[in-house]
Amino acid sequence: MKAEQWQKIKENYGEQREFLDGVFYRLRLLPENKAEMAIIHSGPCGETIHAPKVTFSQENLQPLSAFDSLATPTINLSYEQAPEKVSEIFDLTVEKFLNAKNLG
Repeated sequence: MKAEQWQKIKENYGEQREFLDGVFYRLRLLPENKAEMAIIHSGPCGETIHAPKVTFSQENLQPLSAFDSLATPTINLSYEQAPEKVSEIFDLTVEKFLNAKNLG
């Protein structure tokens, strides 16, 4: 993610889930200068399905982990385990956040 993309996301998303394009989008600022972007689906029984949830460093905008409970099998990876896959999920999530509000 580029710095200008991060700025647009910070300015347009927040802790409250926002319903866009049939799913919820949420940005959560975490301790230790980390952040989490999540695209959240509602399951058939009202459960929360993260597809995906990506944690990253706000300092260098580097992904730290990715979780996707809609994928089969479920994805739960750290950057150290699979840097290419986590980076791919992170980039796709950034793109979806920007496109959902026509910020790209």
